[in-house]
Amino acid sequence: MAQAHAAVDEGRLADARDLWMAVWKVERSQVAACNLGALSFRLGEAPAAVRWLSLCKEIMRKPRTPGERELYESRLADLARARQLVGELRVVAPAGAAVTIDGEPVELEDGEPVPVLPGRHVVRASLNGRAAVAEIDVPRGGTREVTLTFAAPSGEPGAAGGTGAAGGTGAAGGTGAAPDAAAEPGAAVGAGGPRPSPLPPRPGPRPDVIVGGVGLSVTLAALGGVMMMAAEKKEAAGRAAARAAGPSGCFRVTWPMCRDSASAYGDMRAFRTVGVAAFVAGGAALGATLTYALVPRGQAELTVSAEGIAVTGVF
Repeated sequence: MAQAHAAVDEGRLADARDLWMAVWKVERSQVAACNLGALSFRLGEAPAAVRWLSLCKEIMRKPRTPGERELYESRLADLARARQLVGELRVVAPAGAAVTIDGEPVELEDGEPVPVLPGRHVVRASLNGRAAVAEIDVPRGGTREVTLTFAAPSGEPGAAGGTGAAGGTGAAGGTGAAPDAAAEPGAAVGAGGPRPSPLPPRPGPRPDVIVGGVGLSVTLAALGGVMMMAAEKKEAAGRAAARAAGPSGCFRVTWPMCRDSASAYGDMRAFRTVGVAAFVAGGAALGATLTYALVPRGQAELTVSAEGIAVTGVF
């Protein structure tokens, strides 16, 4: 514990967390759990911070002194901020099955949801050589549930055509996958035979393309503004030249001031045409950029309820 405190004072937060983990393995105390949660939050690992700070809140005794009360409130504030950065995934799997999320083993405790980063996750359950896999999108601040089941072994009564039912099903976008080693990875097996799993989401938008599109739109808008101001100046010059021709205006077109007026009006029309074209092109570039940035990269779900309309997906 002294080494952990010293590591924090020196700014070695990752080392301090490893030391507190060693303390936790020796003695599962509230001090170790709270420090692990606080350090995970400071290291930017929000899911781990939620797990440890939730445990800290559960086992922490009631504050007795102002110092303990301040520490308690600080841990609750860290927990609240960490929860805003994650989503929750509730996994239902056969008893005794080993469960992993994105390849990392997790422990399911009394149906409690597992905090995860927002986005698409791969959930897998395995037991006695059988496996079920599902993919599911978890939004920030939301909770999703995924149910993993194993198919009946080949030849067992109730199996359609000697093949078991689909492996995993997930709420709000979860997709089932192969239940045993004989099935092709990534495919779900059902009564109608193998069917391909949903296509993975397309790669996310490239930041350089978005920045370039926005930059082009701003440049064209600025060009349009400059052209419009130049058109206004040319129009004013044309009127001034026409007034200089006298009360009868440009009755004689051959007069020098009349030729200047006609030239100014011609320039005004050209500048205005270029300005309008620049505004239109800038708007089109901005619209194309927003479409590229916001179009769903994977399966999107539209949910209508009394509270409103929610769109969930990978963007």
